Amino acid sequence: MPADLPRRDFLRLGSAALLALHGCGDDGPGLASDSSSDATTDATTSSTGSPQLPTTSGPTGDTSTGELDPTTTTTASTSDATTTQPVPEDMGTPDELCPGEPIDFDPEALPLDLDAFPGALMAGSMRPTSFLFATCCATPGPRLLRVWQPGERPGSVSLIRELMLETDADGYVQQLVDGLCPGTWYHYGLFSVDEQGQPLTRAILCEVRTAPADDVLEPLTIAVTCCNGIANAPWPALLRGADEYYDVFLHLGDMAYNDAAVTQAEYRASWKNYLRVDDGEPRGMALAYSRAGLYCTLDDHEVTNDFNPETIDPARLQTALAAYFEAIPITDEPQGFRVWRSYRWGQTAEFIILDCRTERLPSQGQYLGPEQMAWLKQRLTDSPCHFKIVLNSVPITNMPNLWDLVAYDRWEGYPEQRDELLGFIHDQAIRNVWFLSGDLHTCFVGQIQPGSDGVLAKMQEIAVTGGNTNPLGNFLPDQQFPFHSSDAHALVLTFDPAADEVLVRFIDPGTGEDAYAETLAQK
Repeated sequence: MPADLPRRDFLRLGSAALLALHGCGDDGPGLASDSSSDATTDATTSSTGSPQLPTTSGPTGDTSTGELDPTTTTTASTSDATTTQPVPEDMGTPDELCPGEPIDFDPEALPLDLDAFPGALMAGSMRPTSFLFATCCATPGPRLLRVWQPGERPGSVSLIRELMLETDADGYVQQLVDGLCPGTWYHYGLFSVDEQGQPLTRAILCEVRTAPADDVLEPLTIAVTCCNGIANAPWPALLRGADEYYDVFLHLGDMAYNDAAVTQAEYRASWKNYLRVDDGEPRGMALAYSRAGLYCTLDDHEVTNDFNPETIDPARLQTALAAYFEAIPITDEPQGFRVWRSYRWGQTAEFIILDCRTERLPSQGQYLGPEQMAWLKQRLTDSPCHFKIVLNSVPITNMPNLWDLVAYDRWEGYPEQRDELLGFIHDQAIRNVWFLSGDLHTCFVGQIQPGSDGVLAKMQEIAVTGGNTNPLGNFLPDQQFPFHSSDAHALVLTFDPAADEVLVRFIDPGTGEDAYAETLAQK
């Protein structure tokens, strides 16, 4: 590696070369979006004072691709009000394919203003021609969002999109950025402006890659974390992982530990604490999000520890979900506070995101609601993608006996639905279903159902913690768990459809060395 080249940039060059060998369209022309709205998004506030996530009516076709009808609106319910909400407007799609305008602009030369921009900038819900932007500023007011690629000379960029945003009264803003090229890396930033609308100061600068076009088959690298308790800040595992190349960042839940929060103000304060930037350098959470776009699910601590949907105060649950959806770019097609959804990454992978918390009915043995379970089965059978990557939040693995003392809190505590799902995968002989999970505060690679035959005999779950730890992780049996550790690690996975295998790397945050690096397959 050249001495003057950061590790991540060096890895990106290697990844770009590999993608070129596979015919990737990275940073090249792609499909243009057919959306053409130039209007700005109206901020809508419920009668409770909670800013509402900009919503769409959802997909007009297959729910796996989520193509949006840009002219429709939807109605989102709150605990005490129903508000018709505007569509999140795109930034205007050009007639040509993703052109950029050369301008004189040096984003890094502008002063970093943490008073105005104290928190992470985040891109999520990436599709081939769009992503969803979200952040919270210190004060309300106009902010300039710019999306660009490097220019041909120093002090210049190729400006792709530019939009003046207006935060809501509490500083929150979300914006759908459309009209982009598939499989392409972009830089983006948010800026304060002078009276002429020119940038004055900036937030931290970020990058995002759009999903490849639906017909692209290429390797995919993802970074994964969960369970980031505040006592572990600045999260060394996330800081170490941010040095790696990854196309997508996944969070499996417990992004913020909000157990003490009850009111809207308390939940918001907790989220701001977890997402804040310190002393000009992002902490692990903000840095990880600045390096790639996000797909995520929630676990229990986004609401409160081990909450039971049957007994929790409905107002508290509603408040917690509202705070989660306003802080994080979770989905560009919200349907109430529905967490479960899926995103394609070309023909390589479909990210199948589960909600393993809010639909539980312990008294009835329900882990997933019937609609979610039917949808999950459909995605597993109908997905055209080589790999089916399930964001599972809580493990589905048959854990050893000692762990069964708390089986009620994971799939094993709901045996009928667990057997139903694993039996379905077995009966349909669905290969390359890869469960990713967290919650247990340990890292492992483990066989999901020891003693099984068929596809279940080859299925392994990959669990991670990027913060909180559990000493029991060191004592998992080697026969079922070829890798297990109580320590937090950076986790980087590369899914290679041509080789039909997955490279799994658990990276020691202290040394930067691989604690585990093995190529796994379900052949």
